[in-house]
Amino acid sequence: MMREISVSSGGHAWPFSKGLVVESLLNAEIEREPAIVIARRVEQRLLDENLRVVDPSKLKEIVSEEARELLGGEAADKLEAQTPAFEDVVVTDGDSSIPFSKGILTRSLELAGVPIKDAHELAKELERQLRISGITTIDRADLEKLAVGEVEKQLGKQARDAYLQRWQRASLVNVVDEDTGVNFPFSKGILAQSLLATGLSPAYAHRLAREIELKLFERGEPTVDRTGLREIVEAAIRVEVGEDMAGRYTLLRSIRRPEKPILIVIGGVTGTGKSYLAAEVAYRLGITRIESTDSIRQVMRAMIAKDLIPTLHASTFDAWTATLEPHVAAQYKSKGGRRVMKPTPDQLLDGFRDQVKQVTVGVRAIIERASNEHSSMLIEGVHIVPGFLPTEAFKDVIVVPVVIVVKSEAEHRKRFYLRDQETSQHRPMAHYLEHFEDIRALQGYIEQMAKTVGVAIIDGESIDVAAEGVIEVVTKKVLAVRAETERAKEKTVQDAARA
Repeated sequence: MMREISVSSGGHAWPFSKGLVVESLLNAEIEREPAIVIARRVEQRLLDENLRVVDPSKLKEIVSEEARELLGGEAADKLEAQTPAFEDVVVTDGDSSIPFSKGILTRSLELAGVPIKDAHELAKELERQLRISGITTIDRADLEKLAVGEVEKQLGKQARDAYLQRWQRASLVNVVDEDTGVNFPFSKGILAQSLLATGLSPAYAHRLAREIELKLFERGEPTVDRTGLREIVEAAIRVEVGEDMAGRYTLLRSIRRPEKPILIVIGGVTGTGKSYLAAEVAYRLGITRIESTDSIRQVMRAMIAKDLIPTLHASTFDAWTATLEPHVAAQYKSKGGRRVMKPTPDQLLDGFRDQVKQVTVGVRAIIERASNEHSSMLIEGVHIVPGFLPTEAFKDVIVVPVVIVVKSEAEHRKRFYLRDQETSQHRPMAHYLEHFEDIRALQGYIEQMAKTVGVAIIDGESIDVAAEGVIEVVTKKVLAVRAETERAKEKTVQDAARA
C-alpha cells in the first residue's frame, strides 16, 4: 500500500497530488510528457525521504530541483518565478483572508448569467494568470478588477455589466427558526464561526461559508429553515472535508442548542492564556457569556472586609502571608517582605487553598444563576481548582471542567513579557517574574489535583490547539450526558412496562 503523503501549510492539510505538480509544470510551459516524468520523480523522492507531510515551499523546491536536473536551468527558473498549483493564492479582505477558489468564482459568474462551461473556463484562466505572475496574495478589490477585465475580454461588455450587478440579482436569503417562526438574515460570518468549532482553519472555514452562501443564492428561494440550512452545510462539509468532520459539525450544532445549559470552567495559573482560550472557545461554540474568577473575587472584596477574610484581599501567590501568625506577619512586613522571607510549600498552598475556597462560593452562585436562567456560559480563572468545585452537585447544567498548563518554563516566562507589552505595563512583568517559582508551584498543585479527580489537562502552548482540545472535552461530556439520559428514559419505559 502506498504511504500517504500530505501537503500542509500549517492550517489544513490535503493529499499530495501528482496532477497538481503536472499542472504547475504546464503553467511553466513545460511539455506534458516531461511534466509527468518529473511529477513521478517528485513523488518517489518524497517517499524515499519519508516526507509524510511536506510544506508547499519545500515541495516547490523539490519540484524545481527535479526540473533543473531533467530539463535545465531555464525551465526551473520559470517554475520558481510562479506560484505552483499546490500552493494557495490568498485573497485578503481587510483583516480576513481566504484561499482563492475557482469554485467560488465560477458560481459568482453563474449568478451573472454566464453559462457554466464558460464560467469554469474563465475562472481557470484567471487562476492560471495569477499563478504565472507569481502572485501569492491579492486584495479582494484587485481580484475583482482582474475578474471584471477577464469577463469583458472573453464575453463582452454586457457580460461584464451583469457580473458587476450579480449581487443585486441575488435576493437576500432569510433563515427561519422552526421553533419560533422568527426570520433572520443568513450570515456567512456566523456560519464560519460554527465551522471553526469543528477544527477547520479560519481561512478554510470562511472559504466554505462563502461557497455555501453562493449555493443558497443559486437556489433562488428567499428563505431556508434551520434544518434545511444544516443539511446544506453538512453536505458541503462531507464533500469538501469528509464524513468525520460533517458528523462533528452536526454534534456541535446540537451542543449549541442543548437540553441543559453548558458551563465550561477553565482553570490555570496566571500567564497560561486562560482569558484568550476562554474567548476563543466561547466564540467557536457561540457562547456569549464569559466570567472571570478575578472579577468574582473583586466583587467579594468590595463586600467583605479584609479583617474578616484576609486571604481574599491578597494576590493568589501572596495569599499565604495572610495566614501567618501576627508577630511573623509583622516581621515579614518590617524586614523587606519576600526579599528576606519566602513561603514554604505548605504555606504557599495553605494560603492559596483558603482563597480558592472563598472564591468558589461566588463561582457556585454564578453557576446556579446560569442554571436558573438556562444559559450556557464560560468561567475562567486561577480559582477553578479541581476538587474544590463539586460539579456533580449541579443537576440542571452540564459542567465541563478543564485545566490549562504551560509545560515549558521558558514559554511561561515569555508570556509575562508579552502581556507586559500588550497591557502597556499595567500588568508589569517584574511583579509576576518575582513570584515565578510560586506560580509554577501552584501550577504543579493544580495539575496534580486535576489528575487526582480526573479533570482534562490542556497544553496551552498553542491557543488554537488548546481550543480544539477543550471543544473535544465538551463534546465527549455532552455525548456522555446524552447517553446517560437515554438510558434513564429507556429504564423508565421498561419499569412502566413491568408495572
